[in-house]
Amino acid sequence: MFARQQAADLMNVKKQLDEMGVALVAVGSGTPEQARVFIEKFKFEGEVYLDPSLAAYNAFRLKRGFWRTLGPCSIGRGFKTMFRGFHQGRKAGDLWQQGGLFVMGPGNQVVFAHRNGRAGKQADLNIVLKAAAEPGIPIEPAVQ
Repeated sequence: MFARQQAADLMNVKKQLDEMGVALVAVGSGTPEQARVFIEKFKFEGEVYLDPSLAAYNAFRLKRGFWRTLGPCSIGRGFKTMFRGFHQGRKAGDLWQQGGLFVMGPGNQVVFAHRNGRAGKQADLNIVLKAAAEPGIPIEPAVQ
């Protein structure tokens, strides 16, 4: 449900990202069919890669765990997300794996990194847009 919300939020700023020459790339841990449904249902217009082994998640040091997904804070965020119209669908990929959002600069430079500590703890898109607009200046998120 939270990945769906983040995808929709990113689509809302896709035009701004395009104007900055920033490519949008998503990595999921599900199947090709689940990715196809995700792209179609949420009108995701970026590149999508699948990583069922979680190698990319591990390389980016993303969090994983039962309580990170179903802890009290995550459940509270889940209700807020449902009120925005996003619902948990069928299981797609590793449910315990938390996501993140990264802005990559020239070369292999990471100019912004947000690792979701708990389910639903998404990156602030205003900070993401600032990092994308100024890729030479690393920006640290206020809270992770």
